[in-house]
Amino acid sequence: MLDNANANANANAAAHAGPAGAGSPGGGLRPLVVDLDGTLIHSDLLWESIVLFLKKNILRAWLLPFWLLLGKAGFKERLAQEVELDPAALPYDKTVLALVEAERARGRSIVLATGAQRRFAEQIAAHLGLFDLVLATGDGINLTSHNKARRLAELYGARGYDYVGNSRADLPVWLDCAHPVSVTAKPFRLRDGRSTVHSGSVRGGLARALFKALRPRQWLKNLLVFVPMLAGHDLDLPTFTASLLAFLAFSLCASSAYLLNDALDAQDDRVHPTKHKRPIASGALPLPVALLASPLLAFGAIALCAAFNPLLLLAVAVYFVSTVAYSVYLKRLLMVDIVALAILYSLRILGGSAATGIAPSFWLLAFSFFIFLSLALLKRHSELFNLHRQGKEKTRGRGYMTGDKAPIGIMGINSAFISVLIFMLYFNSDNVLDLYRTPEWLAGILPLLVFWLGRLWVLSFRGQVNEDPVLYVSKDKVSLVVVACCVALATLASY
Repeated sequence: MLDNANANANANAAAHAGPAGAGSPGGGLRPLVVDLDGTLIHSDLLWESIVLFLKKNILRAWLLPFWLLLGKAGFKERLAQEVELDPAALPYDKTVLALVEAERARGRSIVLATGAQRRFAEQIAAHLGLFDLVLATGDGINLTSHNKARRLAELYGARGYDYVGNSRADLPVWLDCAHPVSVTAKPFRLRDGRSTVHSGSVRGGLARALFKALRPRQWLKNLLVFVPMLAGHDLDLPTFTASLLAFLAFSLCASSAYLLNDALDAQDDRVHPTKHKRPIASGALPLPVALLASPLLAFGAIALCAAFNPLLLLAVAVYFVSTVAYSVYLKRLLMVDIVALAILYSLRILGGSAATGIAPSFWLLAFSFFIFLSLALLKRHSELFNLHRQGKEKTRGRGYMTGDKAPIGIMGINSAFISVLIFMLYFNSDNVLDLYRTPEWLAGILPLLVFWLGRLWVLSFRGQVNEDPVLYVSKDKVSLVVVACCVALATLASY
């Protein structure tokens, strides 16, 4: 626990050794005061708590504007009553942590002074075990800017402490401290002629982080909108243009959903072996930027569809509502998440049909549903396999345990070969005779499908499919060769 008595004893320290190790005439050590939001962590606890509230209480989101009437301190207090924060699942700045640990080892008193709500700040301090005193928002006072400067002056006097901060709101504190330190690469110029000194890890550009969070690689999945055009052998320019429009709309919509999903899942992602590197989870992309960009992208997709094709607008709207439902709730339900993923893949094909006016056949919809159901099951199986290998028993934010990987694998393999059976039956249907001059070439696709799907599942059972199967396939040379051979056989069958 925090030792307030010890902190108060250090409050009257008259001398200083700065973060860089400089001494001072009195030989004592001034307290080192560290900000939390944007400094000790690459995030902001106010936005973290808002996102946690929305994730668990989306239908109560209308309450947030009314809580703002309580003032900023009251708003933070009300949110803190509604959500539980996991201090271990925060994006800490390792360089700042190392600085704090080093200065504490030298005997300095370390103070956490933050505008975050007091309960959250104390939980973080208890988790880290590095702070002698916690000063935070509470009792109706929002402890930022001038309020923070006044409180520190009461405890330590003018120039009686060093301060590590990150934003313009910290200017009054820096002006009143002895040694101003900022985690931003660009120094802040103070009114008294001093400038802040940099300390903290290097933080990347906002534009780059936002682009990465849009997950442009995932747009590969939206190429499914071209399937109706290809399956219907309608390859003219107007049809291609319509399909391209659908691709753009679905890509905007998908990126909007990814931003919302990653914002809601930030705490879960931070304890994941690979997802912790995502821009929002790592803190490279601020939560408010993500939450603003998400609806703007969705509006852009809807406006694009409304201007060109009302039927495509309906398909994209259904897709967007489904992805939001998946992000907010469905992905936490056993098996429901897998079925939802398969449907979301199929909705892309329906979107291509809506854009081009080419009605999808029963065979196409049945084949696409079962093959994407198999890939969705493969994705979940790979995650469970890797969790089991790490010694964990339950997925965080999902409804699965590692023991579920066996039935998941069985269902996935069955779904894969049901899709092969559907293709085999399609090969013997009237549709094939109408579309292909020499359909015998299509028979060569069957063994390729069996080989490809079987290989993917064997690799999954070996733990070698460590990401989204569609993205894995896009980089797997064997899979690319199989896809190229299937396209070549379908082309030969058309002539």
